[in-house]
Amino acid sequence: MALKECDDLRLQRKQALTACCMAAAAESDPQLQPARRAAMLMDCLAVLRAAHPAADAAQWGMGEFRRALRGPLAPLLPAGSESGDGFGALCLFDEDGLVRDALQDLCREHLVPQAALEWHWPWARVRAEQEERRLYEILRRLEPQEYRRARALLAENPAGPVRVLRRAWDQLWMRFDFFEAVSDWPWCHLDGWWYPCPKCRWPMRVVRRGGEVEVRCEAHRAHGVHYRLGLEPATTGAAPLLVGTGKGAEAVVGLPASTEHLALSRPVWRYGVLPTLLELELRDELQRLDHVHVQMWPGELRPDEYDLRITVAPPGRRAMNLRVDAKAWESVEALACALLEREPQPYALTIVLPDHQDHERHYLQERLSGRRIRVTTVSRLIARVRQACGAAR
Repeated sequence: MALKECDDLRLQRKQALTACCMAAAAESDPQLQPARRAAMLMDCLAVLRAAHPAADAAQWGMGEFRRALRGPLAPLLPAGSESGDGFGALCLFDEDGLVRDALQDLCREHLVPQAALEWHWPWARVRAEQEERRLYEILRRLEPQEYRRARALLAENPAGPVRVLRRAWDQLWMRFDFFEAVSDWPWCHLDGWWYPCPKCRWPMRVVRRGGEVEVRCEAHRAHGVHYRLGLEPATTGAAPLLVGTGKGAEAVVGLPASTEHLALSRPVWRYGVLPTLLELELRDELQRLDHVHVQMWPGELRPDEYDLRITVAPPGRRAMNLRVDAKAWESVEALACALLEREPQPYALTIVLPDHQDHERHYLQERLSGRRIRVTTVSRLIARVRQACGAAR
């Protein structure tokens, strides 16, 4: 297939994906007026049809489009555009018929052009890219010691009472104006209370289905961080009790959803807090091993060049040195594009993905072919280091 034809198919695939994501967003937005929703769906259907050959486009009426959105995306994508990005098998709605929590992240990372977001989504949803960039610009201006402290604070204090946050962030507080009042986030409210995830400490989402209420962390639901509302009524003036329904559902205490409780904005949580948690998880696991030394954010030129430098030097064995960059993107296709836009580094780099993206590591490795980059996951990297230092598996 000619290069131009490949590029055209990739563009058409992105256009179809954009249309599907925008349509799912419209279908799931309870604040959208019916007339506005209908207009958006018509626009999305027009984009989808334009991405298909004329002979195939005729099959897509509005009813067929809306029904197909509820299943895997493969039938909605142009024929011949198949790739290893995994989007063909992706479902935009979960098993309960609710739009996936990660839809906004997919749009930000890869699919939806800025102009489309500005036209279809409120500004509060559009500023994610700018906010992420602003976060890293602020971090890069810090001295190395301040940078390391700020990264740790992102993971340790992403939400809570304002007095606690001010005390923890101290002199960095005025520089990091990414906190928002939890009272402005109705999606995490349960009878005037919110609940921090036991893993990332960020507000969990409250999902109501009929007479049932589920409280879950968007990022750690797969780790078993989900709850249901307890049957016993809460004590007057106390938060409703949650009952864990997953293996990661540690006991949590509700906090008032007031203006005195703040949380980092979603983009900062998604692209600042979650990667840092991955890095700290790696550090904590590896520091338990003999003959392993781990440095956090030790880049030669800037502390944000990469996340960890791991040195394995067991007696009688060849030493191993790794530079590691942890990534917590929803789309590995978008991650591949972002990494390819970087200037190649003069050293080998290991990209670490969360374990739940293990099935996507080969695709990312192929996309990065020709770069001195190795792709792995948290568990695979830990196993590799254990083997290199002679530790029992």
